[in-house]
Amino acid sequence: MEPLLEVRNITKRFGGLTAVDNMDMKIFPGEVVGLLGDNGAGKSTLIKCISGVYHADTGRIFFEGKEVRIDNPMDALAVGIETLYQDLALAENLNVYSNIFLGREKLKRFLGVVKVL
Repeated sequence: MEPLLEVRNITKRFGGLTAVDNMDMKIFPGEVVGLLGDNGAGKSTLIKCISGVYHADTGRIFFEGKEVRIDNPMDALAVGIETLYQDLALAENLNVYSNIFLGREKLKRFLGVVKVL
């Protein structure tokens, strides 16, 4: 089975500090994956490289078997990668599904006017 997401040899440095060092990871369809590590271990930095917030210094990212170039969050979104952060402000009156997609509702365009479905 082909990985849904694969990162190969991802490295990210901030000056003299190496935050992520030659990281490899494969995530397969249907898997639930957790990244564990101490504060400063590079978990958030890796996610930010995958989601286009940071540009990795070295390495490659593959999505659905194809190498992708992700220079910013919009590039990541275009290939199907998006990040939900743990400090997301939740709407208590909405269920989990609605909170995840809040602000991401599908839009339909009519003659230049945007109408929410």
